[in-house]
Amino acid sequence: MATPNLCHLLNVQTRMERLRGLDSDVLRAAGFDEMLDELQAVASNLSTLRDVVSEVAGIDEAIALLLGLLQSAEDKPLHAASLKHLLEPLHGSLHQQTERLGVLI
Repeated sequence: MATPNLCHLLNVQTRMERLRGLDSDVLRAAGFDEMLDELQAVASNLSTLRDVVSEVAGIDEAIALLLGLLQSAEDKPLHAASLKHLLEPLHGSLHQQTERLGVLI
């Protein structure tokens, strides 16, 4: 689901796209079609950013659940291998999303 700001941007972009390719010296001189291409790239990056935020939120929930489980099992011995198996996928997912953010920003 798109956020209100992203929806607004996409609506503005859609309305502006109707002007693409118009036979207008003013729009051509201003590089309007090129600006529309840049706007499309920004909108695409924002959509990807939204996906990254969603993935990171899922990782946050998983870590919170893991912390809750660990807290409720304070009196039980922890085995490093078991904890490693729980944390490796979370770390991998978080690392992947951090890489995606690095590309976007």
